[in-house]
Amino acid sequence: MKIIALVPVRNEAWVLEHSLACWSGFCDVVIVNDQMSTDTTRDICRRFPKVVLLESKPADTVARLPQQGRWRLLDAARNYDGHNLLWCTDADELTPPTLARSFFEQHARDLAPRQVIECRFYNLWDSLTRYRQDLSYYGPLWKPMGFVDDRIVDYPRGEVRPLHEPRMPVETSESAIQATDLPILHLQWTMWNRNQMKQAWYRCIDFMDKRMTAAEVNAFYSVTLREPYVHTAPVPPSWLADITLPNGNTDRQPAWQEAEIRGWFDERGIEFFEPLEIWHLPSLRREFRQRTGRSPRPDRSYLPPRLVRARKLGRRVFHAVKRRVLP
Repeated sequence: MKIIALVPVRNEAWVLEHSLACWSGFCDVVIVNDQMSTDTTRDICRRFPKVVLLESKPADTVARLPQQGRWRLLDAARNYDGHNLLWCTDADELTPPTLARSFFEQHARDLAPRQVIECRFYNLWDSLTRYRQDLSYYGPLWKPMGFVDDRIVDYPRGEVRPLHEPRMPVETSESAIQATDLPILHLQWTMWNRNQMKQAWYRCIDFMDKRMTAAEVNAFYSVTLREPYVHTAPVPPSWLADITLPNGNTDRQPAWQEAEIRGWFDERGIEFFEPLEIWHLPSLRREFRQRTGRSPRPDRSYLPPRLVRARKLGRRVFHAVKRRVLP
């Protein structure tokens, strides 16, 4: 049995060297499907001997078929004989290689076809050394990360699929193995500015494809907006012992999604996107004012009344202060 990492990427040079080093530390093969990157992503991939690089063609429209990269990765993995363990991950997710090797050695006899592996998933928050520790959507959770391929299971390959779909063709199993001592460190929320532009890009795609109304889009992505009080905890040093982390200055560089959003403004007119809650981003807000001469008015009809929001905020502030003051 081989361990094969499957990774779709697009302009991930900021973190890819670090994550490829992690996967190379416990995987036999790392298959990367590059989706038309314009940075040094492909050059980085070529420096790692275990990496097999798949390059998308210009006709592959990532925004309209978001799962297409996952399909190509699964097909490529099946070029290797046997029932292999497929590790389905993203570029900004670091897996400590020593802990991974230990886990797979311990459970080698348990890895039968269709066996699912779940890991504890931690969102590092506004820091490379702290993770979000609460009961929110972004608190620690069990996440399916790998499965043993039976060479039969597949994704639903329709012409148009939702933007956010499961990364694995099989994710649920009553007998899933929970890798208690194998944390996954998600770095998306350490780069706040880049991530906010990424979320704006998602909003625009969903709205253009008429998957949801503007209010529904805004409600769905409302969890990605900055919250005033977030409880975090320090990342244990043992999790970081054999991994490297990107430079925090990366967040000051423009995100590639912004150029695509501006292109959509040119194609459809910026007022088409006015109902979306993307104008908290200073560069987009300035662009709207320059093009229209006024401030944007996003559709916030999904929000509860102000009094309800004020009470909710008050409770959050009270509990945040309580946690910091009381022993």
